[in-house]
Amino acid sequence: MAADGGTFSVLLVDADDGFVDDTRALLDGNKVYTARNITDAQRRLVEEGIEVAIVGPSFAHEAGVAESSLLFDVQPSLPVVLVTEAMNTDVLRAALRAGIKDVIETPLTIPKVEDALGIVSQLQQVVDSKVARRAKIGKVVTIMSPKGGAGKTMTTVNVALSLAQWGDPSRVVILDADLQFGDVCISLQVDPRHTIVDVARDIDKLDEPLLDSLLARHASGMRVLSAPLEPSLADEISTQVVVKTIGMLKRMFEYIIIDTAPFLDEPVLSILERSDIVLLVVDMDLPSVKNAKLALDTLRLIKFPFEKIRLVLNRVNSKARLDIDEMERSLGLEVQAAISSDKLVPRAVNEGEPVVSLYARSRVARDLRSVARLVVDEDFEEPTEEEPKGRRWFR
Repeated sequence: MAADGGTFSVLLVDADDGFVDDTRALLDGNKVYTARNITDAQRRLVEEGIEVAIVGPSFAHEAGVAESSLLFDVQPSLPVVLVTEAMNTDVLRAALRAGIKDVIETPLTIPKVEDALGIVSQLQQVVDSKVARRAKIGKVVTIMSPKGGAGKTMTTVNVALSLAQWGDPSRVVILDADLQFGDVCISLQVDPRHTIVDVARDIDKLDEPLLDSLLARHASGMRVLSAPLEPSLADEISTQVVVKTIGMLKRMFEYIIIDTAPFLDEPVLSILERSDIVLLVVDMDLPSVKNAKLALDTLRLIKFPFEKIRLVLNRVNSKARLDIDEMERSLGLEVQAAISSDKLVPRAVNEGEPVVSLYARSRVARDLRSVARLVVDEDFEEPTEEEPKGRRWFR
């Protein structure tokens, strides 16, 4: 029972469907929401009147506890209960330090759940969660390609600048997470004084003002967090650094645009898991399509939610000799946008200015703005000229 004698609004957070289903049954009579990861859980906290979160055994380790503490970024007073398969002093100590209110051991039973909610009920007598719960968090958009040279960074900077042109540029940030060979700054002619290496070195004392001071500023007003300036420095950037940085940027900006490395390592998978939208850029050649299929097969194995993925074709032209319908069947995704092959693109890259600003009225600029429209809400109206509609890509 909640503090007012009613029922609780409970958020279950775990990737194990069995745990979620079993716990939901024990919570019969309460209003139950679910999330498979912390990013989805944060969004639930924003959208719903959550009074307590129950975090499952998937997070019952020190790194998982640290990640679970990101819930407090959205709702600082949220009572969180951690469920573990075996009591561990290291996990208990980490949970207490993180501010988790209770740790209970599986198998869950009705008395265990009632005891945990009883503790929460006492806490709720002095905290009005419905007042404290609302916070605005930004949308994380990740651009990925499993093959180098497919136009991933070019797409990143043009999507980000389009969003900056359509709204408040100071609310858009690019995170260059291609930790060895990031090219975002050179593509924007930004000379960074600091990089994500500085974030890693100050991670224990990192807060929003400090992170803001480490961001470079593009001429448009949007912000950039640079990749390391030397490939060898990438080893200093742990997955924990990337995760904490994204969590903080979500509180600071409306759009977080992330450029990634062209492979699926632990940092990239962690970024994908925390993304609201993933733009998969595929070049119009067989190696790019093959790599995309292998990457998608891997994501299917880990049950990545494919509704987040938007398939974007790059360098589309009538000479590619690839059948788009056959490509869609092979990848199991429908093409959402396409970027024309145009000599203006390498020219803009070499000049260090995105196509959407340097050649704003060109067809390829219109194509890139159409990619950016995949990111914004459905009711968004772009202030631009009327464009041809439909899949008329070969011209």
